[in-house]
Amino acid sequence: MMLLEVTKDKLETTSKEVEGGRLSIAETPQEEGQPVLFDPVAEKKLLRKCDLYVLPPITFIFFLAFLDRTNIGNAKIQGLTEDLNLTGHDYNIALFIFFVPYILFEIPSNIIIKRIAPSTWLSLVMVLWGIATVGQGLVNNVQGLIATRFLLGIFEAGVFPGCAYLISMYYKRYELQWRLSIFFCAAILAGAVSGLLAYGIANLGGVGGYGAWRWIFILEGLFTVLVGVISKWWITDWPETAKFLSDDERSLLLSRLAQDTGEAKSWVISVHIRFPPLFC
Repeated sequence: MMLLEVTKDKLETTSKEVEGGRLSIAETPQEEGQPVLFDPVAEKKLLRKCDLYVLPPITFIFFLAFLDRTNIGNAKIQGLTEDLNLTGHDYNIALFIFFVPYILFEIPSNIIIKRIAPSTWLSLVMVLWGIATVGQGLVNNVQGLIATRFLLGIFEAGVFPGCAYLISMYYKRYELQWRLSIFFCAAILAGAVSGLLAYGIANLGGVGGYGAWRWIFILEGLFTVLVGVISKWWITDWPETAKFLSDDERSLLLSRLAQDTGEAKSWVISVHIRFPPLFC
């Protein structure tokens, strides 16, 4: 006979205080039925400030990421297939190969972003995937196209999970809903404007001896590199080190998040086999 035993251990909540301009964390159990009350005016001001400093850069980053991964469709319309002599499933392979490293490197990328500043990591991968995008406009065969698409998948892998993780560090659970909705709208917007943008860039076809499809990759990639460099100073870091927060605002933000964890519990499930004949 099998006996399933479930035990639960209550985790201690964390209270955070600011002493002498430095952040100190004290572990104290939260008393049940006694939630901490915050000044609603100060909370609204804090949320507006977070919306102004946190959301715009990462939403724009996601917009560029989606633009650069999907612009290959516009490039195909402008002659990519003919110039590279793509045959059979070559184009489909180029599309598919992007998602192989994209899936494999999502978790490693988030492990890295937890150890270094988000502004450093996200701006770095932006510059790298921008270079990979430019590379797509300089290739001369299908092998080069597949290689650059593979690199693009590696560098873009950490964008979505990293940005989503960064947002979650500033808001309570119920406050994340419409902020993440705005973040996801960037992908829809990228799909809406990519065709118009490609149509305008296509007028450069023949300039410098490059076809229109090459200029789509080159210009959009160079713009991503430029934004990536600027993003080092535009993207906010973790709340503990965010420069746009005052000490009082930082203390309020961290206290709100600590309270939002509620009475977190860890569940330990143990299975005991108590059927003696099995061991005879």
